Amino acid sequence: LGIIIMDEEHEFSYKQEERPSYHARAVTEKRAEVSGIPLVLGSATPDLESYYKALTGQYILLELKERPLSATLPNVVVVDMKDELQRGNKGVLSYKLLAQLQNTVEQGDQAIILLNRRGFSTFVLCRDCGYSVKCEHCAVSLVYHETDKAMRCHYCGHKETVPAECPSCKSRRIRFFGSGTQKAETQLKERFGDLAVIRMDQDTTGEKFSHDKILADFKQQKYQILLGTQMVAKGHDVPNVTLVGILAADSIINLPDFRAAERTFSLLTQAAGRAGRGYKKGEVVLQAYETAHPAINYAVTQNYNEFAAYELQERKALFYPPFSSMIKITVAAKTEGLALEKAEKIALELIKAEQPAPGYLEINGPFQGTVSKVKDMHKIIILIKAKRPERIKHWLKASGWLEDRAVSIDIDPLNVI
Repeated sequence: LGIIIMDEEHEFSYKQEERPSYHARAVTEKRAEVSGIPLVLGSATPDLESYYKALTGQYILLELKERPLSATLPNVVVVDMKDELQRGNKGVLSYKLLAQLQNTVEQGDQAIILLNRRGFSTFVLCRDCGYSVKCEHCAVSLVYHETDKAMRCHYCGHKETVPAECPSCKSRRIRFFGSGTQKAETQLKERFGDLAVIRMDQDTTGEKFSHDKILADFKQQKYQILLGTQMVAKGHDVPNVTLVGILAADSIINLPDFRAAERTFSLLTQAAGRAGRGYKKGEVVLQAYETAHPAINYAVTQNYNEFAAYELQERKALFYPPFSSMIKITVAAKTEGLALEKAEKIALELIKAEQPAPGYLEINGPFQGTVSKVKDMHKIIILIKAKRPERIKHWLKASGWLEDRAVSIDIDPLNVI
């Protein structure tokens, strides 16, 4: 073995969260170190923790300044979906995107539409002003819990009642938003019934090689529109694609995750990069409610360096990685009470052994996981942020909790809730 190349190193799918939990990037680093060979990490939107290592001299930063074929960056148009609603458009496709799709197809070109699914977490958002309810201590969205009809922060435990009206503009059109929808496909078929639309998501790629077949058919122009989830934003190179539509571009921003802005910027930038990869100029229509968010603004200009500077400053102020290391302890039991009792015992032992101090060691929880029960097992989480994680790892090894099958420990978790 002479070199290891890890492309799209920012991808979250490189992390395995089930036991044994590990990140493929950490494995490749160790493998390269043991073999004494170079490791090349490639990405148009590097993981912020990797980028910070490059800034601090732990990695070597090499930059590619031009696109393939010297193609220019696509033109990005932002559509405020609040305005669309005011104009009477209750669909998931804006008037601008519908018009651009019509124009693209008439010219014999192809389009990719990304349905930016919102995952399992439910957040509260005002449909008039775009305000979302966030924790006053942690700069993340509060999560709605149906069990007690309340919103909670999964970082510090802060709790609020659900507002009857928007705290910002007093509108009563404040709603819960959750998982993705198939309305886009329905609306496309209603508007463009004669067009060949193919969908690529977990429902259509279950069979072996189905993912490759969908892409191959699309590249051969058997379909004019490729509609799908995040997998359509990967590094596909289809020269005839001149239009990319991004739906619900701001939905990830409101998930209760400190990496939400990074995930949003990365996804939008990667998706936009699918347009105009050949000799034709590309265009991107980006739809959002929260159009003023910095992650969206930086994605529009595709300026990674400025976004990274902004986001690293936010992370430093809140003691998030790369300025700390995180450890997630999950306790599972058949009843919530048993899980909570064991989690509280672990937290108390840890606090007694390692005194928490702001900016050095922070122990958050125990608190319920966002998905509080899976397969009849209740989950309680303890989240640790540490300047020197080696001490916590040593304590965990010596404590005996590693041997408890009800307790799982994830070092540098990607999903912290």
